[in-house]
Amino acid sequence: MNIKIIRFRTLSKDFDKNLVSFFILEGSKNMQIIQIDNEYLIFQVEIFTGKGNNMITEKILDKFRKFYPNKYIDIQLEKDIDFEEWKRMRLKSLSVGKFTFKPIFEKTEKDDSVIYLDTLVGAFGIDNHPTTIICLEMINKMEPKFKLAVDFGSGNGILSLALSQISKSPTIAIEIFYSYCLEIKHNCKINNVENIIVLNGDSMGLIKELDLLVSNVPFSVFADPNTNILNSKFKKAILSGIKIENKEEFINLLRQYNIQILDLQEKEGWIGVITEKQGR
Repeated sequence: MNIKIIRFRTLSKDFDKNLVSFFILEGSKNMQIIQIDNEYLIFQVEIFTGKGNNMITEKILDKFRKFYPNKYIDIQLEKDIDFEEWKRMRLKSLSVGKFTFKPIFEKTEKDDSVIYLDTLVGAFGIDNHPTTIICLEMINKMEPKFKLAVDFGSGNGILSLALSQISKSPTIAIEIFYSYCLEIKHNCKINNVENIIVLNGDSMGLIKELDLLVSNVPFSVFADPNTNILNSKFKKAILSGIKIENKEEFINLLRQYNIQILDLQEKEGWIGVITEKQGR
């Protein structure tokens, strides 16, 4: 497997939610704005490809122009890198409270205090995103008294692994993408963790009652009643993935489900909360 790094140029006015959603749905990783001025914007994405697949960029461009014929987009740069090289670029060490994460290639000897991470498909959780750090800081405050925890939208399993380090009670990791589920299981295996149960799904509907819910997902996922996240019967929850501009809308949504905020944290334009379910 190779990774193709592509830089596109578009009109600044054309860089909107539709454009971002399109590239996410096409499997792009680590979207970054490289340059912006009054007229043009250059952004970069990373896309997993098979070896020798040189037509993927043109296919993406053709598809984009079909969906959005009135938007301007063009290629500025293309670069292929090996998957192992990409992993070394993306997997970083991270220390938050009692938690220390290191890339698997830095493992030298057995150290039970360190959680090692590897990646198979670049699942969310490898780039030390602000919302991941918010959740880890909040998990760090939790008492290890929960009998059952759920990590909904688990990505690569980083938050589930943190929960497993503070408690030997079961943690259920629920993830919609099957390839991400395989990545969670892989990270459990390299850390000899056996109390994480991985479920491939998109709803909390199967979970009848739990002590602690952790969910780091976009606002739209919380707002979707089909996910049953906010309607689930939890005692406490750590919720993040909310952009600061959606803060009030999110707080109002929590009120609708009788969820009280115990702590709120902001970091780099994102928020996370520790909450408690009222009248559970």
